[in-house]
Amino acid sequence: MHRVELNIPSQPIFERVVRASAAEVGVAFGFSDERVEDLKLAISEAVNNAIDHGNRGEMGKLVAVVFEIDGDKLEIRISDQGQGMDEFHPSRHVIDEQNLERGQLRGFGMYLISELVDDYEVSSSHKGTVLTLRLYRREAQP
Repeated sequence: MHRVELNIPSQPIFERVVRASAAEVGVAFGFSDERVEDLKLAISEAVNNAIDHGNRGEMGKLVAVVFEIDGDKLEIRISDQGQGMDEFHPSRHVIDEQNLERGQLRGFGMYLISELVDDYEVSSSHKGTVLTLRLYRREAQP
């Protein structure tokens, strides 16, 4: 197993560090360029959510990002130090064209993440929220 850990301040500029690290990890894992781009976008959304919604931009709070490569699985955990959130209900975050046209984008980041990764979990408590993303190495398609 290979593990990379990052801790960044709750400032949006540092999301770039995580995104660049995600690209390097994705390449090391053997992802195609397109899959690396999916990974970078999912990580970017997750880190921005942790900064904005979890830590509410409080400079003294960190966002922790852990990349773990285990065989054919890449698992990424993004943790904030916020107050946690009410139980996450994906059904509340239904995205449809009418909502998008009206500018109702609440929950769009999580929807986007769910479309870019193979599997994800959210766990939250008064100590913060952890978003776990999983991507699997796929056999080359003919």
